[in-house]
Amino acid sequence: MRDSKDTPATPAGFPEHILELFQVIHPLDRIARAGYVLRGVPEPESVAAHSHFVALLTLLFVEEYPEQFNHEKALAMALIHDLSEARLMDIPMPSSMAYLREAKDAAEQAIIEELLQGFPRRFAEYHRELLAASSPEARLVRGLDKAQMMVKVLCYDREHRGYLDEFWKNPHNFNDFGVPSVSNLFDAICRHAGRPRPQ
Repeated sequence: MRDSKDTPATPAGFPEHILELFQVIHPLDRIARAGYVLRGVPEPESVAAHSHFVALLTLLFVEEYPEQFNHEKALAMALIHDLSEARLMDIPMPSSMAYLREAKDAAEQAIIEELLQGFPRRFAEYHRELLAASSPEARLVRGLDKAQMMVKVLCYDREHRGYLDEFWKNPHNFNDFGVPSVSNLFDAICRHAGRPRPQ
């Protein structure tokens, strides 16, 4: 459903916009998640795989808590949240937080707006909300983005892939963005790992 801010794509232009977008984001299934590469995980998940799992988590959460979140908005945020990495690549969190925070956010937003030209304007606005964590849906997806990472770390640990202790010690990796249901998921992850949740 389009809203008043949306810029409708013409029927003739829509297939072209699709092809332009998918040619740009094509590498996402081959861009490895850099944090795992740096910590010796062989054949780590790709950005595309991560985005798929975040979208699946989002779907499950909005179905479980239908009164708390706008389904379409949350799922759209989850699906587009890392599209910009087709241009920026995956910048590992410690470096991005320490040196690139504002510049990275600005670059991601600019790339999203360019990639999604010709599609509903609200998608780029959703991404802006996501960066600012300014809506319930944005906070949900931001929290699930971290939770998916820690579920993957749990799986890699059980497979003895990589050196991942520092993931468990960094409280930023357990940021639930004030969403109680996401906090409960982090607690469950830590129980399964037999590790304390860092504060």
